[in-house]
Amino acid sequence: MTPQQKSRPGAGTAYATTRSNDSPIDAVLHRLEKVKSTGPGKWQALCPAHDDKRPSLSIREADDGKVLLKCWSGCSAQAITEALGLSLADLFPGDRRSHESGTGSMRRPFDYRDCLTGIAHEATVARLIVEAVNRGEAMDVESLDRLALAEERISDALAAAGGVQ
Repeated sequence: MTPQQKSRPGAGTAYATTRSNDSPIDAVLHRLEKVKSTGPGKWQALCPAHDDKRPSLSIREADDGKVLLKCWSGCSAQAITEALGLSLADLFPGDRRSHESGTGSMRRPFDYRDCLTGIAHEATVARLIVEAVNRGEAMDVESLDRLALAEERISDALAAAGGVQ
């Protein structure tokens, strides 16, 4: 199904034309039919990936500018973006593809909160193992392996954050 431009209640004229500098949400919304705002940064529309009679596609703009798509009839984000003439990379702000070929793997935006949450979890694991040893419990192979995994994950998080390895 090829999406056609139609009047969209609540969409206004902001989505009537495509510009090369459109934000991801603009690039998606202007290609959809029967777009209706359901709240700040949230919309419903007809899903372009299947013969939709009633709007089954939920669209949300995340705080970091990513576009989140959910078809309640089960269409994948890939199927939806392909039907819109977009790629999955187009759901993310900024240039996530190679400048030379226009293709390539997407970079996942780095979130320091995720990194710190992971480090905190691994530090808790290490603390619990150390506390068990301090209580006189023997260090078994499983605990030693888990402690090594915690150290590896903390090192990986540090490297991902741009620290030394």
